[in-house]
Amino acid sequence: MCENMERRGYDKSFDIAKIFDVVLAFGSETDYEVLLSTILTKMMEITHSDAGSLYIIEDGMLYFRIVKNKTLGIHKQGDEIDLPPISLDRDNVTNISAYTAINNEIVIIDDVYESQRFNFAGPKRYDQMTGYRTCSMLTLPLVFVKAGGPEVLGVIQLLNATDPATGLTVPYGDIHNPPVIPALANVAAQTLSNSMHMNEIRQLLYSFITVLTNTMDERSSHSSNHTQNVTRICGEFAQFLNQRFDRDHPFYFNEINLEQLKIAAMLHDIGKIVTPLEIMDKMDRLGSRMSCVAYRFEIKALQTEIDFLRGKLTKEEHDAEIQFVDEAFEFIKDVNIVSFLTAEKLKEMEKYSEITYRNEFGETVTLLNETDMEALSIVQGTLTGTERAIMQEHVVLTGRLLDTVDFWKYYKDVPDWARNHHEFLDGSGYPRGLQENELAVGSLVITIADIFDALTAADRPYRKAMPKTLAFGVLRGMAGDGKLHSELVELFIESRGGYEG
Repeated sequence: MCENMERRGYDKSFDIAKIFDVVLAFGSETDYEVLLSTILTKMMEITHSDAGSLYIIEDGMLYFRIVKNKTLGIHKQGDEIDLPPISLDRDNVTNISAYTAINNEIVIIDDVYESQRFNFAGPKRYDQMTGYRTCSMLTLPLVFVKAGGPEVLGVIQLLNATDPATGLTVPYGDIHNPPVIPALANVAAQTLSNSMHMNEIRQLLYSFITVLTNTMDERSSHSSNHTQNVTRICGEFAQFLNQRFDRDHPFYFNEINLEQLKIAAMLHDIGKIVTPLEIMDKMDRLGSRMSCVAYRFEIKALQTEIDFLRGKLTKEEHDAEIQFVDEAFEFIKDVNIVSFLTAEKLKEMEKYSEITYRNEFGETVTLLNETDMEALSIVQGTLTGTERAIMQEHVVLTGRLLDTVDFWKYYKDVPDWARNHHEFLDGSGYPRGLQENELAVGSLVITIADIFDALTAADRPYRKAMPKTLAFGVLRGMAGDGKLHSELVELFIESRGGYEG
C-alpha cells in the first residue's frame, strides 16, 4: 500500500459556487494554450489532486500538452515537455491513458502499486527518478458529443487525491455520486472543442488571406516580399511594445488586437490587386513609353536623312540637326532614370520639347507629346500625377473590399486599420485626410512599418535600398513634421536596434 495513503477516501461534497467558478473559468479563456492549462488546473482543484497531465489526440496519438505536479513544483506545457506521444493502437490497452481514449471510459485506480490492470512501469520509474510516490489515479476522457457520435479529444490524468482535512493521499472513490467530476470533464471537452473549432476557423481565415496576399504580391516581382515584411515588422514591434508597457497602456496589444494587427497588415495593400502592373512596376519616368519615344527619335533621324537626300537640307544643316537630335535623346535617357530632377535639367528640357517630326498621317507634331513631357518633368520618383492618383486609389479599394467582408466582432477593427495606413497625424495623408484623434494605434504601427519597408526594401527597381540608419532619419523627420507619432517612431527605432543621432 502507498505510504501515508488513507483508504477511506474523503468527503466529496461540492461547493456550488466552486463548481460555477470552474465552469466560468473554462468559458472565459479564448487562448487555446491557456485554456488547456486552465482545464487541467481546475480539474486538479475540484478533485484535490496533487498532480495531473492533459493529453490531446493528434494524428492517432496522445500528445502531452500540460504536466503539473504541486509537490515537485512542476508546470510544463507544450514544447517544454520532453515525453514521447502514446500510440492509440487498440493493442496498446495496457497504457491507462490510451485505454481511456480508445474506449471512451473513465478509469479509477486506488493504488497503482497494487493494481494489476494496467502497466504502470512508467509512473513507477518516474517515482524512482524523482522520489515522488504515485498512488491514486483518475483518467477522464475529454469527449465531445456531436451528431455523428462521441469524439474523444484528449485525456485528463489526475494523480494523488488529497484529503483537504488531513493532507493524506486518498482514493478518488466513486466520482459518479454525485456526478460532478464527469460533468465538469464534459464541460471542459465542450469548451475545448469550441476552442479547436475557433482555431480551425481562424486558420481557414489566415489561409484565405495568405492566398489573397500571395496572389497580389506574385503580380509584381519587384515588391513580392512587401506584405510579408510589413506583417512581420508589425508583429515584432507589437511584441516589443508588450514587453515595454502594461496591459492597460494604449500601446499594449492584447491577444485580439495582436491578431487584428497582423491580419490588417496582411491586407493593407489588397487593393493593389487591380492596380495596373505597368504603374506598380514602373522603373523610370517614361516606363513603357520609352520604346515609343525612342522609335520617334529614330523616325526623326531618318526623316532628317531623307530631307538631306532630297536637297531640303544642306550638309551643315543635316549634321547640326542630327547632332541636336542625338544630344536630345541622350539627355532624355538620362532624365528618365535620374533619381532627382534639378531645376537646371527642367529648364534644359524646354529646348528639346519643341523638336518636331512627321507622324504617320504626315502631320508635323512635337516628338515629345504632352504625356511624355509630364512624365519627364517628374522632379522625384517615377509616377505622374495621374499615375500616382491611380496608385493611391488602391487604399480606397482596400477599404471598399474589406467593407464587404463580414468581419465578426473579434476582427472588427481590421478594415479601418488596413485602409488608414497612408493617413498622417496632421491630416495630410490620403485618401480621407484623417487627423490624429481619428487614427488607432494599430493604423499608426502599420504606417510606420509600411514606410520603413518601402525605404529599406532591396527589391524596388526605381530606388536603391536605403540603409537602416537613414530610414530611421526619414521616420524621425516625418515625426518632426507632425505626420508620424513621435513616441511610436522612437520606440520603433529602439526596437530595431536604433542609433544615436
